Amino acid sequence: MEQIEVQTKAERQRQIMAVLAQHGLAAVGGNGTQFKAEQAREACEELGTTFIKLGQVLSTRGDMLPEEFLVELAKLQDSVPPVDTSVIEVEIAESLGSSPHELFASFEHVPLGSASIGQVHLATLNDGREVVVKIRKPGIKELVEIDLDILTSLAASSSRRFPALAEYDVRGMVAEFADMLRAELDYTREGRNIELFRSYFASDKGYALPEVIPEFCTSNVLVLTVVPGEKASSDIVLTDKRRDLVAQRIARFVLEPAFMHGVFHADPHPGNISVQENGTVGVVDFGMIGKLTDKTRRYLADLFVALDRHDVQRFTDRLIDVAPPTRPIDRVSLSQELGRLIERYMSTSLERVALGPAINDLLDLIRCHALHLSGSVAMFFKAIAMSEGLIEKIDPEKTIQDFIKPVSEKIALSRLTSDEWLERMKLSAVDAAELSIDLPRRADRVLADLERGNLRVWARVEDLQPMVDRMERMVERVNITLIAAACIVSLAVLLMYYHPQGLYGVVGGIVWAAIVITVLAVLRILWQTLRKGG
Repeated sequence: MEQIEVQTKAERQRQIMAVLAQHGLAAVGGNGTQFKAEQAREACEELGTTFIKLGQVLSTRGDMLPEEFLVELAKLQDSVPPVDTSVIEVEIAESLGSSPHELFASFEHVPLGSASIGQVHLATLNDGREVVVKIRKPGIKELVEIDLDILTSLAASSSRRFPALAEYDVRGMVAEFADMLRAELDYTREGRNIELFRSYFASDKGYALPEVIPEFCTSNVLVLTVVPGEKASSDIVLTDKRRDLVAQRIARFVLEPAFMHGVFHADPHPGNISVQENGTVGVVDFGMIGKLTDKTRRYLADLFVALDRHDVQRFTDRLIDVAPPTRPIDRVSLSQELGRLIERYMSTSLERVALGPAINDLLDLIRCHALHLSGSVAMFFKAIAMSEGLIEKIDPEKTIQDFIKPVSEKIALSRLTSDEWLERMKLSAVDAAELSIDLPRRADRVLADLERGNLRVWARVEDLQPMVDRMERMVERVNITLIAAACIVSLAVLLMYYHPQGLYGVVGGIVWAAIVITVLAVLRILWQTLRKGG
């Protein structure tokens, strides 16, 4: 049985650095990329909850990591030895006020499963319903908070020491990961997520989602009804018609909430998706939920529409909208590479393309061109690839693209529907009214400044600035050379007529003073040039 060790921040930090050093991750060099990827996975497994979750998230970031790391980190299994049941029973009693044997008609002593955050036991309610009791392991929340504090400090120091990491906004990524992990630790949030998805598919009888038992739910205990069915990865005996129906339902479950509501199940792996003989699709584990803003989901929908139409320029525009660049980019080069990618994968139509490999190559391009993809969008791409694998296993004649096209076109065109168009017109009318009030006053100020000669327009072209700096340095060097040459010639001419020796008269003193002043002036100009990087 696993025991949760209570550590201080200093002790945990020493343990983390020791594990990293043990697996060679703190050293420069190594025995090849694959070796380092394997060591990274092993270190995450040894460090536990926070780092297992971090590795799983990074396995979706093909825009940041090479293929070897993605493959290795995807092997991370969130399955660990269980905590002693007596400890779990104490946790339930402290959270719900009574022992599980008093709360439930029956409570299985042997756990159904054990993950890094929680442990699951089967139980039966007094009304006869079978439920699963999900309990957060004691001490996990405190350990995760210490780990997140350490990761935040490491991200800040790494960004300062390695400027290249600024392109990936490491501190922002750690903050986003921290929010996601804290949400997963709070079982009340998972309960709300379940209720949200139940409302989305309430009128569709083809889905079986768990029912939350609210009187038995707290931040560290969650009680849900059992969802029957076989894992989607198993060999399920279904008719051709039902296979097609199941594939459609899996695709809809991933795509429709994302495109219609901006929320999606971020972990649709076979263990979380079940299928019943009548074609009903069951879904469990709503701890990892991704969210997309209204603007992002419209951009993504338009991205898939452009992909289907082989519209490279539109696809490039939308990709830059979804993944803004972190530095000036060569748009022509990016468009050309995207065109080759579309030609390679979309030679016929979007309907017959394996989207998973295409997404992986797209993420490689995003990484090479220093585009910044948000964690939620990366998770959405990963969810699409995962659901595509399930669909192909259940119905080899279908792919996820069969369902993306109609949904994405619906979202892309939704901006023209009466309700949304009316709402946008209202907002535009308010903006226009405010502008019409301010415009005369602003125009009067601009015209007055123009008449007085006070209006100046400042513009900066980034690509020309380095050239301007180089020209300035060249001009300064020429000035130094001309001044030095003029001084030398002038002194030579003076010395032809005046031959001061010692303190020979006033002329001698002036000449010597001129020599010193000239030398100091040349040295000063030279020093200023060097300070500017010349």
